[in-house]
Amino acid sequence: MIFSKARLMPYIESISERIDRKNDVSYNEDNGVYTIQTGREDFRILQLTDIHLGGALLSYGRDIKALKASEKLIRHTKPNLVVITGDLTFPKRGLMYSLDNKRLVRTFAAFMRQLGVPWAFTFGNHDTEIWAALNGHEMSSLLAAIAKKDSLLLYPLTQPQITGRNNQLIEIINEDGSIRQALFLIDSNAYIDEKTRRYDFVHDDQVAWYRENVLRLRKEQGENVSSFVFLHIPLQQYRTAYELYRSGSDEVKYFFGFNEEDGYGKVCCSSKPSALFDTAKELGSTKGFFCGHDHYNNMSLEYKGIRLTYGMSIDYLVMRGIAHKERQRGGTLITCRHDGGVDIEQIPLSEI
Repeated sequence: MIFSKARLMPYIESISERIDRKNDVSYNEDNGVYTIQTGREDFRILQLTDIHLGGALLSYGRDIKALKASEKLIRHTKPNLVVITGDLTFPKRGLMYSLDNKRLVRTFAAFMRQLGVPWAFTFGNHDTEIWAALNGHEMSSLLAAIAKKDSLLLYPLTQPQITGRNNQLIEIINEDGSIRQALFLIDSNAYIDEKTRRYDFVHDDQVAWYRENVLRLRKEQGENVSSFVFLHIPLQQYRTAYELYRSGSDEVKYFFGFNEEDGYGKVCCSSKPSALFDTAKELGSTKGFFCGHDHYNNMSLEYKGIRLTYGMSIDYLVMRGIAHKERQRGGTLITCRHDGGVDIEQIPLSEI
């Protein structure tokens, strides 16, 4: 299989106008936490998901479209941070796909470096498929090595000893040291087992790590700190909220978007429950979850006081016929204001 990196790089190297939306970033080597200090009135986070780079010769045209769509969204929104919620790559056997997820990640890192925008990454179920060049541990090590040399990738060199390929915390702080927003990037993992390929879930030790950090921030700040959680596979509460919405229940509040996934069910979550949502509700810190995974779902609902938002997908490659459809494609812009308010906005690619 001929990898298309050599064909993608001329486009990437042609990106000459950098956005340079940098803030002061520091890294704590002891706990793996990145801190972004900002004096801006608005701190803008762009969620991109399911970019699905194929990396084969025959996927070149679609890979270019995916990168150009990402560039267009980044230039339009001018984010201070981009968060990729999984499935950046699709390393599977086939004429349209390459198993070389190593080169794909390096290529995307070069793309973001040319744009000049800080970015963070949480794994999807496809990023480290069983036959891929790098497994989860190896991919995590690669991302850490890139981050060590490239200050734009906020990937921790220190990992908590819990389930998952990467679980991390990024703190956005004001000039006075108060935390404007805490961002938890939590690995929803891939499959419970490769034979059935049933989706995995956020495990109890990951939930315990989340709880520990929410309580630590509360103690340090003297009050509850507002936070968001980014992950790939939706929690079961996404399905519950959607079913309540469909039934017309007043237990949910609709904000925007649509759910049109139908190949594997309207909401493709794990069959096993996670304690993460109930823990978030109990602690009262997390105001919203942001996921990907279901390429035709991009609805945002509020359930039990917490926003559950699907990111718009980028995918031109994986879902049959999706390259010729547009209205599901785009990004999600999260604006964290200095006064503590938050705006969540859907950015359809077809409207910019």
